[in-house]
Amino acid sequence: MLLRRPLYGVTVGLCLALAPALRADVQVRTQNFLVTAPDQQTAQQFGQMAEKYRKEKALDWLGQEMPPWSRPCPLKVKPTMGGAGGATKFNYDFRGNYEVLSMDIEGEYTKMLHSVLPHEVTHTVFAHHFRYPVPRWADEGGSVLSENDTERAFHDKLVRGYLNGRQGVQLRRLFTLKEYGEIHDVMVLYAQGFSVSNYLVNLGGRQSFLGFVAMGLRGEWDKGVQTYYHMNSVEQLEQGWLGHLKETKGGGAALLAQGKPQTAPGAADGRLVVRQTAPPAQPQLDPAGPVARGQSDDEARGGATLTSRPAYLPEAPPPAPVAPLRLPPPMPPAPTLPPVRLGVPEFGPGRVPGTAAPPSATVGQGN
Repeated sequence: MLLRRPLYGVTVGLCLALAPALRADVQVRTQNFLVTAPDQQTAQQFGQMAEKYRKEKALDWLGQEMPPWSRPCPLKVKPTMGGAGGATKFNYDFRGNYEVLSMDIEGEYTKMLHSVLPHEVTHTVFAHHFRYPVPRWADEGGSVLSENDTERAFHDKLVRGYLNGRQGVQLRRLFTLKEYGEIHDVMVLYAQGFSVSNYLVNLGGRQSFLGFVAMGLRGEWDKGVQTYYHMNSVEQLEQGWLGHLKETKGGGAALLAQGKPQTAPGAADGRLVVRQTAPPAQPQLDPAGPVARGQSDDEARGGATLTSRPAYLPEAPPPAPVAPLRLPPPMPPAPTLPPVRLGVPEFGPGRVPGTAAPPSATVGQGN
């Protein structure tokens, strides 16, 4: 019996030590979010910032605020040490309706607040506009534009490293990717999606970007290039994008922040750390159901589509947006130019950790 007394004392001490960890999370309700966090202050701050980003990003991309959701989006905030990441899950009924099922973010507090949260909220703006799963390169690339300067600059450096290492993807292929297995490195999709999105937004603005993606969802990528960017084809757009990278040599990410419009070669005068998480698992793609971002597919599916990016591009045209934007009129198509290929590595510094140094012929490094 005497032996039990020290054990009892240790048990009581252990319970007292673990008491803070065993406390229930706090919930705070805002108009559009139900925030769950470890403490009241964190829940209130993330709720306020989520509402702020929801309004701000809708005005940036759509020119108007989104109406309140019929049900608040559950937002789970989990502060941890190290990097940060997030997952947002949607349900599309493919008849013009959608629902934000959940949003989960975790990681270092500041990164969550100023990069991950605005990134995930931007996904909801795209979902509201398209009412359909967004092409992966545009959904992720456009959402990275909402992150802070450090994150965008890192993505800019990353894509240059991939291109200098001849690991880039032709835009015609990037635009039509449906599965992660179709690309040799999923991080190429992240980095190149950001770089192309950044270039297009600088070239024609955010509303033209949305219009271009909408036409692409119908399989009209070349027509979208002609309509919104006054170029002949996806290949000429690719040529302009690569030329922009050669000219900026590391400053492409900063141009967007400064709001400097760019004009691509041959075009008529118109008008990021990657979050410290492992690359997403390859998804199992179902024809419909919830879509998650940043979430591995080894979790229980329960009849839902859980992917780390939106569902694959549709074979049939999606329904038109509820409130279509007024966009520039199309220009008459010009003669088709010969295809351009990703070729000589001339895109400035940007060596990616873990890769070989770029060849000496790289622009900015000796030629």
